[in-house]
Amino acid sequence: MINAYLVDSITIIKSGGYDEWGEPLATTEINVKGKIEYRTKLIKSLAGEDVVSNALVYLEDRELSHEDKIKFDDKEHIILRIDKPKAFSGPHLEVHLTYEYKPIK
Repeated sequence: MINAYLVDSITIIKSGGYDEWGEPLATTEINVKGKIEYRTKLIKSLAGEDVVSNALVYLEDRELSHEDKIKFDDKEHIILRIDKPKAFSGPHLEVHLTYEYKPIK
């Protein structure tokens, strides 16, 4: 049932992990369909901090980690929280995101 609502083009940037020196390895991009809802909400991050989420994305149930990033509208977004609610029509993910912070040099 959730598939009928997944109409937005989204790219998941899968983390390749880190090498023995802590340097990031190559990433993999996966194009999927999802539903993007722009909303501002105060949530708890993985570290237990209060952070502001700028968007909520609904995705089919899949392997996703906090190391991954989600890209849409030509912007990369950091994953703050991944929820997997119980649904009668099938499992799905609710992913809370924020814009990637890049300091001005």
